[in-house]
Amino acid sequence: MNVKNVCMVALLMFVATSIAVLVAKSLRPPTPNAVTLNQRDRLIVCYFHGTAICPACKNIGDYAFEAVTAGFMPEIADGRIEWEKLNFERPENRQFAKDFGLVAPCVVLVEMRGGVRKRWKNLSEVWELVGNKPTFIAFIQQEVRAFLDKK
Repeated sequence: MNVKNVCMVALLMFVATSIAVLVAKSLRPPTPNAVTLNQRDRLIVCYFHGTAICPACKNIGDYAFEAVTAGFMPEIADGRIEWEKLNFERPENRQFAKDFGLVAPCVVLVEMRGGVRKRWKNLSEVWELVGNKPTFIAFIQQEVRAFLDKK
């Protein structure tokens, strides 16, 4: 192969890769800042984490996700419950740290009505329960149920 052919192949590979990246980005779901943008009435279960994620923080997020998906699949499927995961240290999310009193990674329940935050609850107890997965999951499910029942 001469230099011209090598350059042409490299250029075609670059173009193909660029197109693949653009397609992948367009298929990616929107950034989870939908906590404030979506008008649909729902309960958002949001795991707020920092940039550095320690093992306990990872467990909080993983256990909370498992609790919500295992206990509320019909509500997730019909849009009454939504799972979010946000880095509260990112500039665009720092307001949530103030709004929800976040000083460490945590799970927060947020009721949205007509695009407006009606009420919320910081489940800071997750830090006390993270060492016991079954108790943690039961706690999250109990809190979500109680929050749904208070509508």
